[in-house]
Amino acid sequence: MRIKLQNKHIVTLIPFLQNMKLRGERSRARSKFLEIAMKSYYSLHESEVELLKEYAVLDDSGEPKQSENGFTLKEETAREYLVERDKLFSEIAEIEGGTYTSHLELMRQILADYDEELDGDNAALYDALWDAFEGVSRDG
Repeated sequence: MRIKLQNKHIVTLIPFLQNMKLRGERSRARSKFLEIAMKSYYSLHESEVELLKEYAVLDDSGEPKQSENGFTLKEETAREYLVERDKLFSEIAEIEGGTYTSHLELMRQILADYDEELDGDNAALYDALWDAFEGVSRDG
């Protein structure tokens, strides 16, 4: 299975999937999808850390220095960091991995039957997921 999803949705995808109340084969399908989605999440996280190392104030161990609101950016390049971070989060991630033959269709059914109220980031994520799964051919 391979779906394409904008990086900005990868961050909210993990808790969204983890919080879905599912049973049996649907829970298994979600868990398998979560497993392959985590690879994209870790890749995005690594890219963001590398970006921070370039634009943030570093601590004695060479890691971005944390502040109350996240990280302390170098004042002279803070705007540039925000532009680069926006580019990173606008990129399209491919969530890809071998699962099983009926997985794609089952994930479509899970989304179609999802009956919880959604707002904000979760609503945007649901819409993006729906489009991503509909964009994949039935052949995989």
